[in-house]
Amino acid sequence: MLSIEKQILFLLSRSGPMDTQELLRIYERRGYTAPTIRNALSHLKKNGYAVSPARSVYEITETGRTFIRTINRKPQFYDRAWDGSWHLVMVEIPEAERRRRDAFRADIRQTGFGLLYHSVYIAPWDYSEEVQDLLGKHGIGDKARQFHGSMQEPRLSAAEAAEIWELAAAGREYEKMWAWYTSICLPAAGNLLAQGEAADPLDLFTLYLELGEVISGLYLVDPMLPPELLPADWQGRHQLRTMREGLRQLAEAIPADSPYARFL
Repeated sequence: MLSIEKQILFLLSRSGPMDTQELLRIYERRGYTAPTIRNALSHLKKNGYAVSPARSVYEITETGRTFIRTINRKPQFYDRAWDGSWHLVMVEIPEAERRRRDAFRADIRQTGFGLLYHSVYIAPWDYSEEVQDLLGKHGIGDKARQFHGSMQEPRLSAAEAAEIWELAAAGREYEKMWAWYTSICLPAAGNLLAQGEAADPLDLFTLYLELGEVISGLYLVDPMLPPELLPADWQGRHQLRTMREGLRQLAEAIPADSPYARFL
């Protein structure tokens, strides 16, 4: 799922049914076009994350709420001690169903799994409930098995983990987003926060959404591995925490009586 789709889903989870025009007013301020927003809504509906109970009105489904809970739960693992156990998912989807296989692979990797071997996915954290939801979503519950246990020698090294979870790509994404945060977002936030009550709530909310979209995108690419499996120079944990603190400060600056407070 694209980060803009995830963010729209987040807004739906906080607000209840929303009219398309309200979403357009919010996102056009950020430079998104109407077709982009409508396409995102259509994609959310097609994948079962949202429904349209009335013309031009959208609301989140239980599947969408489950996805939001899953992705927003991932950063908590950065603060947990790992017990050394592993969670495996073995799934065999025929070549004839390549599209379904690729869609499942993308979803389970965003959940936090790495591809250990062909059709064997592994994670240091327990995502069993999330996996069950994914198996149901893709209709492959009869093609998969889940396992939990310890790994015998040789243990997985940090170098191997970097390959399995494609941490180089995740690191490049962090570098790009950190450069944006320090050179563009921080100065803009500092200027708005310095204005105090004189700051335009929509300007604050727009920057909040922009930073939130960046963070949500990082949630999708970062597997949130325990320190034992991360490179010694991994900066993702520190950078993510810093950006989340910046997001908190922006949220606190948005007046409680503004029309955007309900999304916070």
